[in-house]
Amino acid sequence: MVRHTLLWMLVVGLAGCEVAEAILESVAENSAPPPSLTIPADQSAGDVAPRIQAASASGTGQLTVCSFNIQFLGNSRERDDRALAGVVAPYDIVVVQELVSPPFAGQFPDGTSLKPDAESAEFFAEMSSLGFSYVMSEEDTGTSDKIHRNGSSTEWWVVFYKPGRVSVASDLPSGYLAADRSNHEHFERVPYAFGFRTPDESLDFVLISVHLKPGAGPRERARRKEELAAIAAWIDAHDQAEHDFIILGDMNIENASELTSATPPGFASLNDECRPTNTNIRGPKPYDHVMFNSTFTGEIDLAYDMTVVDLVNEMRDDWTLAAPYPGEPYNHNEFRKFYSDHHPVVFRLNIPTQDDDAPVRVAGGS
Repeated sequence: MVRHTLLWMLVVGLAGCEVAEAILESVAENSAPPPSLTIPADQSAGDVAPRIQAASASGTGQLTVCSFNIQFLGNSRERDDRALAGVVAPYDIVVVQELVSPPFAGQFPDGTSLKPDAESAEFFAEMSSLGFSYVMSEEDTGTSDKIHRNGSSTEWWVVFYKPGRVSVASDLPSGYLAADRSNHEHFERVPYAFGFRTPDESLDFVLISVHLKPGAGPRERARRKEELAAIAAWIDAHDQAEHDFIILGDMNIENASELTSATPPGFASLNDECRPTNTNIRGPKPYDHVMFNSTFTGEIDLAYDMTVVDLVNEMRDDWTLAAPYPGEPYNHNEFRKFYSDHHPVVFRLNIPTQDDDAPVRVAGGS
């Protein structure tokens, strides 16, 4: 739990400053993204907790937000999309990483046609049946020079949300954090910002969905630190009218030491204990995090902290095949084929009586 936020800020305050300053200008110059593309939902084409504990958080005075890396969503015919949708059904907002294929027909920004994928469309249909709408990036992003392809080399960004709880706030900083979405200098996959607002306009905020570079070596750790510094620089360039930026998703953080080093100055993680968030019991890692600036985003429910929903336990009752359930005993390759290699993580936002963004803050933290 985030028990020592001020101490944490002092510890990480010296980490990454030079990196952020060095890349602020280049990121800011490339950070005029188009607004998020909203497609109607009905368009055709370790230390874990059960889901019921997290589900009970949702109420009129709070929002529940789930971040879920669904490995290669749109690339596994065996995936149980109905069961996965059922896991996240209780939450108000669901941020998904690793969507590797678009669900519906359409066009990329350059005018070329999308190739819709029936498997990803199935997940979208299941979410729609549960009352979710969604907002999705206008194209995919990846490490190589080539994007606009279906497959695990690139991915799309998508957030599912319940319209009665929040609406898309396109007036807030949103879209890709850089104009070039392929082989970017500072990002393995260019992150995407999603703005939301409650119906009474007492709370608005920006969720930045990320999937940082994987790997355990020093180069990979340095790259993740660079990515987080670039995100912090983008936030600093866009925080004049909005204060509440939350970075969330698969950060591929290996351990507590790396988390301390890579966390941008002024930010803290709800997973500061580094609880494992991957399903592989033979190699537990604290990959998933929710980072926020506690000075400006006081709406985070620190008492609730962050729940890691036990996906292996949750999927047990949904297994209907004659073959043994791959969670008993755990079979990593089989389990992630049907479900994922990450657990969902959940946190809460308290809805205040009045939005706190009226005072304009000067970039740089003053």
